[in-house]
Amino acid sequence: MSSDIQRKYDSSSNGLHRRQLIKSAGAASLALASSSLVVPPMVFGQPMLKSDRVRVAAIGFGGRGKADMDGMKSHAAFQLTAACDVDKSFHPIADKYGDGVKKFQDYRKLFSDAADSFDAVLIATPDHMHGPIAMMAMENNKHVYLQKPLAQDIGECRLLAEAAAKRPELATQMGIQIHAHGAYRTAVSWIQSGLIGIVSAVHSWSGKGWGGEMKPQDPTAPPESLDWNLYCGVSEKREYVDKWYHRNNWRKWLAFGTGTQGDMGCHIVDPVFNSLELKEPTKCTSLGPKPFKENFALISKVVYSFKGTKYTTDNLDLTWYNGSLRPTELAGIPKTEELPHQGSMFIGSEGSLILPHIGNPSVFNLDGTKKDTLPEKVEASNHFHDWLDAVVGEKEESGAPFGYAGPLTEAVLMGTVINRWPKMEFHWDATKCVFTGDSEEVKQANALLRPAYRSGW
Repeated sequence: MSSDIQRKYDSSSNGLHRRQLIKSAGAASLALASSSLVVPPMVFGQPMLKSDRVRVAAIGFGGRGKADMDGMKSHAAFQLTAACDVDKSFHPIADKYGDGVKKFQDYRKLFSDAADSFDAVLIATPDHMHGPIAMMAMENNKHVYLQKPLAQDIGECRLLAEAAAKRPELATQMGIQIHAHGAYRTAVSWIQSGLIGIVSAVHSWSGKGWGGEMKPQDPTAPPESLDWNLYCGVSEKREYVDKWYHRNNWRKWLAFGTGTQGDMGCHIVDPVFNSLELKEPTKCTSLGPKPFKENFALISKVVYSFKGTKYTTDNLDLTWYNGSLRPTELAGIPKTEELPHQGSMFIGSEGSLILPHIGNPSVFNLDGTKKDTLPEKVEASNHFHDWLDAVVGEKEESGAPFGYAGPLTEAVLMGTVINRWPKMEFHWDATKCVFTGDSEEVKQANALLRPAYRSGW
């Protein structure tokens, strides 16, 4: 792990923002307005495009990646020119999005052999490969759309955010597409308007359970279409077991995924961070069970403390739950009010707000009755188009750039680290990106912040 992890991410100290570049471009374009010169794309803060299209390479596109391409293809600038998936059985999918798409199994070959054929990458692999692929993309001057969570490890999240801050001309976006949904945007607007007053606590939860012990099974041969070594990538290589990892169970494994909290937390905690302008926790405690030797627990509960912001009390408590530990009732709303399967509840000095994942927010007065008069709702944006607009310079930045997604994902993943030591309070030094203290538990927790890549990766 680079020594960069010891420095707190601060975009203001790492060169110009895309916003500053674009503002500078505005002055430049005014100066050129009276001439016949065409302002080149780099003036507007992004690397020079080879055409009027954004040539995209999709890395991992058998499932979520395909859905992301479906969201991008309606943008006038989108063009798929390259594709990479460790399972060749998915390669024909790419042909539905473009002609003459170059196809690869190894992302390293994609960059070494075809980097000139694309301007940007869409990454939708299992979690353990997010960090190394996204870092290689930025090192190759590529814009990045990266599925949540930003990475599998907190240290990787910090490095990606720092790398993006040093390259403000690159448009980055974490794939939390509900960030642009009208319901989430409405909740953020209402909370910041003071509708429920100053927020003192938040509860966020998912009823999902990506975990449970997967007991040993006899190994089987991987399908001929799958390069199992490439699939394992930076993680320790293990023997293949049919339907054990690829395709649908990898989230349950410590080696490949981040469990329910990493999967759903980045979605559900996103409007909490966004509306309250949270940064990093000061401390956290796990109140759920330990994970298994190789798999995440089915259930979890993590309590965080954050420094206050202008929308909160001096200290804010955020409690995360998943699986059967999710709350079925909370103080401040009638017991007859059924809580959603996934969502958040914000508790404020003037009332409370429940935000389902995914649904319109409900607002309650202090006495538990519903507020009848509410502000106007906010219209949805388009998360995929927002990124492409940022790539071509039509927007200053995307909706969830790495500078925002990094601290969000760090906080989410903190729960997947400390749950190995239930009921122990961990204090966080965000500047150094470490837990503080001299105990053996703290030392072990800090060791988990830094990815140990497999030899050769």
